[in-house]
Amino acid sequence: MKRVSLIAVVVLAAMAAHAQSTPATAPPTPAAAAAPQSPPATAQQPASLPKLVETIDVRVINVDVVVTDRKGNPIKGLAKDDFELYENGRVKPVSNFSEVVATPKPAPASAAPTAQPAEPKPVVKAEPIPDNQRRRIIFYIDNLSLAPFNRNRVFTATKKFIDDVMRPGDEAMIATFNRSMKVRVPFVRDPVQLKQTLDVIAGESALGLSNKSERKDTQGRIDDAQSYDEAVSVARTYSESVQHDLRQSVESLNGLMTTLAGVEGKKILVLTSEGFPMQPGREMFTYVDEAGRDKGWSFGSSILEGMSFDSHSLIQSVAQTANANGITLYTVHAGGLQADDNSSAENAKATSHTVSQATVSNSTESMQLMAEMTGGLASISTNNFGAAFKHIQDDLDSYYSLGYRAGTERVDRQRQLEVRVKNKNYVVRNRQTFVEKSTYAEMSDRVVANLLYSTKQNDLRILMKTSTPKPTDDELFRVPVEVQIPMDTLTFLPLGDTEYAGGFEVFCVVGNKDGDMSDVARKSHQIRFPRSDLSKTKGKYYSYELDLLMEPGVNRISVGVIDSISNVSGFARDQVLAKDLR
Repeated sequence: MKRVSLIAVVVLAAMAAHAQSTPATAPPTPAAAAAPQSPPATAQQPASLPKLVETIDVRVINVDVVVTDRKGNPIKGLAKDDFELYENGRVKPVSNFSEVVATPKPAPASAAPTAQPAEPKPVVKAEPIPDNQRRRIIFYIDNLSLAPFNRNRVFTATKKFIDDVMRPGDEAMIATFNRSMKVRVPFVRDPVQLKQTLDVIAGESALGLSNKSERKDTQGRIDDAQSYDEAVSVARTYSESVQHDLRQSVESLNGLMTTLAGVEGKKILVLTSEGFPMQPGREMFTYVDEAGRDKGWSFGSSILEGMSFDSHSLIQSVAQTANANGITLYTVHAGGLQADDNSSAENAKATSHTVSQATVSNSTESMQLMAEMTGGLASISTNNFGAAFKHIQDDLDSYYSLGYRAGTERVDRQRQLEVRVKNKNYVVRNRQTFVEKSTYAEMSDRVVANLLYSTKQNDLRILMKTSTPKPTDDELFRVPVEVQIPMDTLTFLPLGDTEYAGGFEVFCVVGNKDGDMSDVARKSHQIRFPRSDLSKTKGKYYSYELDLLMEPGVNRISVGVIDSISNVSGFARDQVLAKDLR
C-alpha cells in the first residue's frame, strides 16, 4: 500500500460551480443533473479573499486509561477525582470523564429441548453503534521474522481471542508482512472469516527459519575469521542486513497505521513478531568478543562498535505513529520461552548463554517499549499466549476515558501525556504522546481512510458523480467528477449588508488496482450571493466540478468536503474503470 504521486495523479483543475434544483433528500437523476437552473449562488474567486470568520475551535482531547492492580486485574469504579492528567508536564483539568465497561458477551443458546415452548420474545432492534464507539482490532503478522511453528502457536490463542472478544459492531482486519505488506482481510465483523484466514496463513511459509540460518552462517564465518578486524567486518555486514530489514518492517507498519488515522473508534493493533531488534546485530558483536577471547586476539570491545547500529528512534517512531493515529499496540513475541534456544541438533556447537540472551533482549526490549509507549502490553518470554490475549480482552472490556480541553493552537506537533491515580498501589497505562492534528492533516487522514476502509460519515450529505473517462496523449485518463453539496448543510454568514458568504474545502485522493494512492489534493472554495437569495438555496445542491487524471484500469476515488465555518464534513467514494470506450 504505497503513496505515489505519478501512478494516480489528482488534478483539481477547470473548476466550475453552480447550484442545482435537485432535492437534497435524494440523489439527482441524470436529467436533473444535466439541466441545472439559473443559480441563486455564484462562485466568486478573486485573487485574494479574506477569511470569512475567525473560528475558535473548542476541542476535547480524549485519553483512554487502563487501571489495574499489581497483578494486572482491572480496577473498576474510580471517579474523575481519582485521576490527574498532565500535558507536557502541566496539569490539565479533566473536563470529560466516563468509565467504559463492556456488556458481557451472551452465552450460546442451549440446544436442549424444553417441556413447554418458550414464549416468543419481542424483537428489539439493536441501536447502531456510532463509528467513534466501535472497537476495531488489527492483527499484524510479521512473517519476515516469524518461525512457522512459533507463529502457529500464537494463532491458536488468536482464534480463541476472536471468539471471546468480538461483539456486535466490532470489526477486525488481518495484515501480513513478508518484504511487503498485504491486507489479507479488510475490516469485517465475521469471526469465521478471520479464523479461516489465519488457517490459510498458518499453511504459508515464513522467513524466521531463514533468519536463524543466516545468523548461524554468520557465526560460522566469524569462527573462521583470521583476525579481529575480519570478524568485525562480518558482524557489520550482518548488522547492515538486519537493519535494512528492520527499516522495511517499520516503514510498512507505520504506513498501515497512517492509513488508519481517519478510522474512528477504539483501535488496537496486535503485533505478532520475533523481529524489531533494538540494536541490529547486537548478538553478533557479542559473539565476536567471545570468539576473540577463545582465539587470543588483542582487541577492544566490539560491542561498543556494534552500538553504532542503534534503532531506538525507529522503534520509537512505531509507537509515536500509533499514538498519533489513536492506536494502542499489543506486542506478542512468538518465540516465547524458546526464543533463546540455540542449542538444537543442527547447530555445530551450543551457542553461549551470553549470545542467546543478547539475541532475545534485542527483540524483546523493542516489543516492551512499543507497548509501553502506547498504553498496551507486551507478551515476552512466555508460552502462555492465551493469558496474553486475556489481558488484551480485559483492556478492551474495562477502561476509563478522560478528556480535557485543548488550547486554541492546532498544529501537527507531538505532545507528552501522563496520567496518574491517587492510589499509588494501582498501575496506570495510557499513550505517552499524541499529536493534535491540524484540520488539513485530519481531513487528509479521513479521506484516505474513506478510500481504503469506507466510512458512513457524511454529515454534509455530499454526493459524487463520475463521467466517462477520456484518454489523454500520455496513456492516462481524465475523469470528470462532480461533487454535489446540499446548500442546506452549508453555513453562511452575513457579509456586510448585501451579501451572504460561506465556503468549503475539497479533499481528494485516488487509489489504483494495486493499492497505490495519489497524494491528497486540496482546494478551497468560497461562495457569495445576495442576501435576498438566501431562501432560494433551500433544497438545492451546490455543484463543484473537478478533473482527475488516473492510469488505466480500476481506480477508486475518495472525496471529502469540510465546511470552512462550521467544520462539518462529508465523505463519498466511487469506483471507475478507466478504459478507452471509443
